[in-house]
Amino acid sequence: MAIFIDASVFCAYANLRDVNHTKAKSLLKAIAMNTYGRPITTDYIFDETVTVAYRKAGKQTALGLGQHILDSEIIMAEVDSIIFQAAWQFFKEKNNLSFTDCTILAFMQLFGIGKLATFDKEFKTIAALQVIDS
Repeated sequence: MAIFIDASVFCAYANLRDVNHTKAKSLLKAIAMNTYGRPITTDYIFDETVTVAYRKAGKQTALGLGQHILDSEIIMAEVDSIIFQAAWQFFKEKNNLSFTDCTILAFMQLFGIGKLATFDKEFKTIAALQVIDS
C-alpha cells in the first residue's frame, strides 16, 4: 500500500499563508506515521515543488523544503520513458490536467497506487483515485 504526494501538499506545507497550510501539516504528519502506506513522489513533483516555493517564498524556502523532502522517508522515483509516454497519452485526452499532473496519473496507474495526497480539485473528477486532502 502506498500514497502518492502531489506538489500542492508540499507547497501548502511550506507556505504559512496558504489556505491549506494547516491541513498539509496534519496530512504530512499522518503520512509520516504510515497511515496511508508508503509515501512516494517523483522527480517531476520535486521540480514543481521547489520551483513554486522559489517563486512564492524565495530561494531559502525552496532550498529548505527541497532538503526536507530529500531527507524524509518519502520515496523519490524518477519519471522514465514508459511513464512519460503514458503521461503524454493522458495529456492528449484530459483537458483539465497539466502534463506534470498526467505524470502522476501514469505513475499511479503503472504501480497500482490508488491514494493521492493533493489539494488540486481536478483530481477529484477521476473515479479511480482516492484523493486524500485532510
